[in-house]
Amino acid sequence: MHSVSVNLEPAQLLAGWRAEGGALFLPILSDAHVGAQVAVRIGIFGQSIRATIFGKVAAVRRVGRPTLPPGVELHVDQASVAAVGFLIMAARGEPVSFRQRSPRFAAERPIACGFAGQTVAATTINLSEGGCALRWKGPLPVVGDVVTLSLPGGLFRATARSVVCWTHVSGTPSVGLQLPSPPEPSLGLRVVTEGRGARAWRALVAEVARSGARAA
Repeated sequence: MHSVSVNLEPAQLLAGWRAEGGALFLPILSDAHVGAQVAVRIGIFGQSIRATIFGKVAAVRRVGRPTLPPGVELHVDQASVAAVGFLIMAARGEPVSFRQRSPRFAAERPIACGFAGQTVAATTINLSEGGCALRWKGPLPVVGDVVTLSLPGGLFRATARSVVCWTHVSGTPSVGLQLPSPPEPSLGLRVVTEGRGARAWRALVAEVARSGARAA
């Protein structure tokens, strides 16, 4: 998955959004190709609002003209349409009221992750129906990378496809020696799978909730 960040003028965002087709034109040059899955972190100049939009590249215009700038047209995933709506409201100067996110629970659960052809042993920090935060062992993926989560699913294990939304590395002093401990990488994932994998993920979150895990 390709990832990119961009700051737009309000007029650029408003002109680029076609709600009837769920298409968003971004006046940026990119090495993404038609059909590529992308994650775009969009900001608006002069405002603090930011949103990550997921979708598929529908067209790439590498050479433009004054009335038709170069850029990419993104077919926005249905799950990201609401986020585009928040950005559009902000670009118009309207008050933005964020929806309450799904409940998130603090819980440490070991979970096997598939990334770059390898299996990584990770541990959850918190979970919600929309995704999770993990402690990660080894080199971190980058925002936009795809990670596969291995989940319990009855007779056969299920897998859930997810996308990296953020990464973080921190170090803390070691007790007594006061020397920095090795950095502890962590990352946030947005679960984007459907079908059996989505049901298995929701079942895991429900099981964590029933266990009495505190809200995060």
